[in-house]
Amino acid sequence: MGKTILHILNTGSYSGAENVVITIIEGFRRFEKYDFRFIYVSFDGAIREVLEKHNIEFEPISSMSLKEIKRVRKKYNPDIIHAHDFTASIICAAAAGKTPVISHIHNNSPWIKTYCANSFIYGLSCLKYRRILGVSESVFEEYVFGRLIRNKSEVIGNPIDIEKIKKAAENTAGEAYDVVFLGRLTEQKNPLRFIDIIGKVKEIHPGVSAVMIGEGDLRSAVERKVRQLGLEENITLKGFVSNPYGILKNSKMLCIPSVWEGFGLAAVEALALGKPVLATPVGGLPGIVNDRCGGLFETDETFAKEIVKLCTDKDYYECVSKYALCRANEIDNIREYIGMIGSFYKNIGR
Repeated sequence: MGKTILHILNTGSYSGAENVVITIIEGFRRFEKYDFRFIYVSFDGAIREVLEKHNIEFEPISSMSLKEIKRVRKKYNPDIIHAHDFTASIICAAAAGKTPVISHIHNNSPWIKTYCANSFIYGLSCLKYRRILGVSESVFEEYVFGRLIRNKSEVIGNPIDIEKIKKAAENTAGEAYDVVFLGRLTEQKNPLRFIDIIGKVKEIHPGVSAVMIGEGDLRSAVERKVRQLGLEENITLKGFVSNPYGILKNSKMLCIPSVWEGFGLAAVEALALGKPVLATPVGGLPGIVNDRCGGLFETDETFAKEIVKLCTDKDYYECVSKYALCRANEIDNIREYIGMIGSFYKNIGR
């Protein structure tokens, strides 16, 4: 048996970072002959069903704490701990003992730009990490101590497996909508702004249909705002969907109004299905989306104007959709990505 790798995450849900970990594990099964054993460690929740479907070992934890991570470390005696995002990384740095730790940052939380307790604590934890991986250059550019960790940091993007996305969408049922919101209902993903945008679209295109896929702590606020703006007939709230690709495949476009992002994996998933992506210019999104496959927008009005044009101009929509597929193929990198992660694992030892 080769090295044992613990992937440790601070959620029990299934979204961007979780999808990345699953893609990494599946990628090693397909492309790497080196024998790694992977264990996915996180809170229990919707992720369990997804992991079972992909036949991935799962170790649930009751809390992201020193006690729990030490328990898991002693149980599996891993060769490497691969911790995802800030909280898990910090806890793993303190609980890992002599086990090497990789810190993998998937998002640009606003606090990384400021001198605050979080940025200082993460900075101190960086002394423990063998490697620090970021999904975009902006992660290290925005972090106030980014220049101090450059000697051990690496921008690796996200694993883009276009064929996997297309296969997941095959024979998958799903309703059809004009506009899709795909992400957790949290401050980062800005679902309340999405509702405002659809409200402006309705003023010009009354029959617009939209769907919001995801759960989160803003669910009640989302429901309330939909009612306040009288959009009950225009916006469908689907909640968590384990395989959203069917809906995305049958719908026209994806809208990403995020306040911050690390990479923007949902954008790639939409492009792979030939769907235009309209997004805010944050995190890694400017490196994915351009005005030929959708666009980057600052104001609700410009978002709404482009949505209306894509909904009402068939020739324009077909042109943008065609280039979306081309753009997806340009950024397909799964084999190279797995090779890069594999080199980190092989070169990191106790």
